[in-house]
Amino acid sequence: MANTVDHKDYIDLIKRNMLFRYMSEEGLFAFLNRSELMEYEDGEIIIAQDDVSQFLYCLIKGSVAVSAYEKGNDFYIYDLEEGEIFGESALFLTELRIANVKSSGSSLIMRIQRNNLIKFISEYSQSGNRFFILIIYSLLKKLRASTREITAVKKMYMEVQQMKAQMEKLLKEL
Repeated sequence: MANTVDHKDYIDLIKRNMLFRYMSEEGLFAFLNRSELMEYEDGEIIIAQDDVSQFLYCLIKGSVAVSAYEKGNDFYIYDLEEGEIFGESALFLTELRIANVKSSGSSLIMRIQRNNLIKFISEYSQSGNRFFILIIYSLLKKLRASTREITAVKKMYMEVQQMKAQMEKLLKEL
């Protein structure tokens, strides 16, 4: 089971993280006071598919695997590494989570509840805006990766259709 740990024990590591590197000292500590730092062991579930959560997660140390369960199968999607954000949809939507996120090895993850993040952004606008830019950047990276994957699948589908048409033509000619 995940353990909550004290931010103070990891402050140097947190400050080196890209998510917090550009925050003012005051903004950083305000963020830390509104968030929780959690330690997860290998294989522990951080986000469970179909749960409703209002947390945004920041990967401070380690890595996590993202997968989705569909029709009795667990499909690997991708890995996230230190400095990445996940669970962004919880900031904007109150819907079921669409994927599982599990710790790959031990990991250190900061999580902040939606209302606490909104308060932080309104009270510490400069640090909050910088953090929000990183959230947008994270979403854009994921959108780009999804677009590439969709494009590759469509290309493969078109190639299969083309091969099928050529095969049918060849069979008719025989």
